[in-house]
Parts: sequence; structure tokens; C-alpha cells
Amino acid sequence: MSTPDQLSPKWRGIRPLKLPLAAKVSLGVLSWLPVAIFFFDNVYHVSWVSGRSMYPTFLPDSNAGMRDLILLKKWNAKKDLKRGEIVVYRSPVDPEITAIKRIVGLQGDVVFTKKPFPLDEVVVPRNHVWVEGDDIHSHDSNHFGAISAHLIQAKVTHILWPFSRLGAVEKELPSSTRRRVIPAETRMFPVVIG
Repeated sequence: MSTPDQLSPKWRGIRPLKLPLAAKVSLGVLSWLPVAIFFFDNVYHVSWVSGRSMYPTFLPDSNAGMRDLILLKKWNAKKDLKRGEIVVYRSPVDPEITAIKRIVGLQGDVVFTKKPFPLDEVVVPRNHVWVEGDDIHSHDSNHFGAISAHLIQAKVTHILWPFSRLGAVEKELPSSTRRRVIPAETRMFPVVIG
């Protein structure tokens, strides 16, 4: 480091700026702001659940004015999808809407559909998933068909609030739903999906 005598004449006599502690702390916090924004936009995110399509998994106490706060894993959300996982995705009907549903079928699976879907069964196309809400009145793949896996934005991993239900989200398909799916890996005659 240069001493004041070694500096050029125009810099002599200028002392380093001493910042108050509050300013130093504020600058330190602000320097981490881009990291925090990246983390919440791309790695993990916290969100409130609204709507009844995933009842009773989420919002079982909604009549009491309670809402669920959930943890979403955004990093590699489209990778290694499994039946029973709950995902957040962009609606294929209206891209302004973000929806939350459970994955029922993966590519190649045969799903026995529910009304109002026009076919009794469907083979889930390549790079698509069949999603359904836990509530029987859910607006899901039985209305609009399988969704592209590219619409998936996050996987729901935990319930954070209310504390009485704090913990990992159940990733098991309900037995009534499991009976309506023939997994691709167990079928005797696999369907080639183009």
C-alpha cells in the first residue's frame, strides 16, 4: 500500500472515507441482494396456497381462515419427476395462471380418466405428465389433458405454516388414484411414444 508521500500530488492529503457502522452493514446487506434474488427465483421459493383443488393436502383449515405456506424447489424442477409429487406449473389454458396439482401419470403411463375428459383412457405423451388435484372438483388434466413437463416451475417439498402441520409433503398417490394408472414400466406391451 502506498504512503501519502508516495502518492501523486493531486491525491495527497485525501484521507479514506470512514463510513458509520450502519452504512457498512447496509452496503454489506445490499451486496448480497443479487444472490438472494437469484436464490428465490431459481433455487427455493416460499409461497401461500390459495384455492381448494388440493384439499385436504393443503388448506384443510381454510374454513377457519388458515392458509398454508409451502416451500417450493425450483432448481431442476422438471428433472426426475415421479408419480405422487406435487408440482406448480403454468396453466396450459391461461399462461397467466399458476396452478398446483399432483402428478398422477408420467410419459407412457395409461391413465383411466374421469369426467369430463372425452376418452375413458389415455396414454400420457412423451415429455408430458397427467396432473390431478386431490379435491374431486379440481380443474385438472381431466379437463385439459396431459401437460407438457416444460410448464412445471417447481416441486412442492414442505408445508411451513401452520406449524401444526410443519413437515414434508406426502408424495404418495391416493389408493383410488393409483388404481386408475398403469405405469409404463409394468405394462406387458409398451406403447412407442413418438
